[in-house]
Amino acid sequence: MTQFSGCILAGGRATRMQGQDKGLVLLGGIPLYQHSVKHLAPQADDIFINANRHIAAYHATGLRVVSDSLPDFPGPLAGMLAGLENARHDWVLFVPCDVPVFPENLAHTLWQQKGDALCAYACDATRAHPTFALCHRSLAEPLRNYLINGDRKLLLFMDMIGAKAVTFDTNTDQFVNLNTFAECREWEKQHQLPHKVPLLAVTAYSGTGKTTMLKKLIPLLRDAGLRIGLVKHTHHDMDVDTPGKDSYELRKAGAYQTLVVSQERFALMTETPGGAEPDLAQLAARFDSRELDLILVEGFKGEAVPKIALYRDVVDRPYQTLLDEFVIAFACDIHRDDVSVPQLDINNIAAIRDFIVHWLTENPLNP
Repeated sequence: MTQFSGCILAGGRATRMQGQDKGLVLLGGIPLYQHSVKHLAPQADDIFINANRHIAAYHATGLRVVSDSLPDFPGPLAGMLAGLENARHDWVLFVPCDVPVFPENLAHTLWQQKGDALCAYACDATRAHPTFALCHRSLAEPLRNYLINGDRKLLLFMDMIGAKAVTFDTNTDQFVNLNTFAECREWEKQHQLPHKVPLLAVTAYSGTGKTTMLKKLIPLLRDAGLRIGLVKHTHHDMDVDTPGKDSYELRKAGAYQTLVVSQERFALMTETPGGAEPDLAQLAARFDSRELDLILVEGFKGEAVPKIALYRDVVDRPYQTLLDEFVIAFACDIHRDDVSVPQLDINNIAAIRDFIVHWLTENPLNP
């Protein structure tokens, strides 16, 4: 029986997602590429991923990750070249990372209908889908020459090698690729997929540098394809408005809630004089979950949510007090033998980012 390698193409720039790594964008609380893994697993026994960024995040599933051998993101053909060069079997089934549903008989149908061709690719009633392709490893050399000559068009290469176009009778969900965040949210809505946004608290003693760490961490999480919300607790009275401004005066006149809007942002202010402080769940519910993948929380030490505890030895206070049952990692500057949760280097922000991405992958809907 012929065995197939399976390669998920996740090495693109994702320009329509503001350059965020498309394969790691969450769909129904699960990274997009894992939807491809789910449908590819029954059809190939050697599954690996072509990715050029955030390699550690893709390694979270334990799959091999291979990068383009040509520079500057030459497109899906470069990913296919990497797949052909790194496959363990003669035949490689390629699928893109941004299509959450594709036929369960993709490999079988392409194999049965390819004839003598060294490549077959999928079509439906309306268009070709050449990134869904079954290719022989011997195509690596002509593909490399094609790319070195500056050619990039996928269908042109398919025509050049005599690839067989195979038409699938599909339902409307199959072969639908998601190119924008709006398309992902619409897909979740249509398919009633959950989009519960996980909470992750960062706790530490004063003077540890929580805010400094978060200022460095948030851009790295954004680069990994995550849209971040933030809840910041403060122990003093605070006001985001400016005394003397119309919005300030109208709010002070007695408005319970005030929404201040500009072209760049808007802010909703709710008065809570003398009342109980809202709990974290109430505050998190105020976010638009359609626009976020993770809510970071600074403060709220007593809340029953997953936490990363930060500790520096110079603080000179008992670190054990930080380690309640909800701590999932301990980021410190000196390793502690008596700490049972994973320990991270507090000064290695990229490693903390990778841990969070891995945690989201393994526990995407962790409350």
